[in-house]
Amino acid sequence: MIATAPLSAPRAVAALPSRRRLLDLSVTLEPSPAEVVPVAIERITHAQGGAHLAELVAVNRDLLPEGLAWASERVNAVTHSGTHLDAPYHYAPTCGGRPARTVDELPLEWFWGRGVKIDVSQGERDLVEVEEILAFECSIGRALAPGDIVLFRTGAEEFHGCPEFPGLGRGLAPEVVRLLVERGVRTFGTDAWSIDPPIPRMKDRAAVLGADSVWAAHYVGRELEFCVLERLTNLALLPADGFEVSCFPVKIAGASAGWVRAVAFLPSDSSLPSNSFEVAS
Repeated sequence: MIATAPLSAPRAVAALPSRRRLLDLSVTLEPSPAEVVPVAIERITHAQGGAHLAELVAVNRDLLPEGLAWASERVNAVTHSGTHLDAPYHYAPTCGGRPARTVDELPLEWFWGRGVKIDVSQGERDLVEVEEILAFECSIGRALAPGDIVLFRTGAEEFHGCPEFPGLGRGLAPEVVRLLVERGVRTFGTDAWSIDPPIPRMKDRAAVLGADSVWAAHYVGRELEFCVLERLTNLALLPADGFEVSCFPVKIAGASAGWVRAVAFLPSDSSLPSNSFEVAS
């Protein structure tokens, strides 16, 4: 007979948990004409897995259920494919005179926080400017605050999966990046390919403004530490304020970025599509 320890009484629960609706903010990592660096997925079938397992344990494959075992996939993709999070190391080897941190070195608290959505899809300029951020703060009645995760909707999300996607969306002026960091924002993101203008527009700007205009939003990371989410989706469904965001990156050793399954947590009475999920929080 196996002796067992007496069960302890369950702890009292102070209150029933509130409920939240979950909204996926990530695109699927897959081969797509929207990917500048191609993504390839090799699919290893259950039959191939059965043959591998039988070899490993030295049994006849026919003795396995239907001769099958594990399925798996081998993914060939840069860490900046699909929805991902840029670490400070992506922008430069140093940040503020110290070694720039890689994605596995960053604090977890940067990737869970109050979400804020700023819709800049109606702007005509290539860059989102500081006055647009100040106007947004006035519209919600508060300034951006430490721990906020700020998401910029440029409208590019409507073209995910299309060849024209990398050439769409607005970038952020370097002054906007500095303002966000000054406000205490450590993670912010976009539905576009980049927080800088698309490559063709960056090329046009460089012809007029010189090399200082190239990749200028990212280069702020040589001085100030922050993370960037790129290629988000479903931002049109979010309110401007009043939700939370989870955006934990895959922990890849020494990497400049990590793939992310970004999710918004909204009040249960939020009007969302039927494919969103309701959970207790």
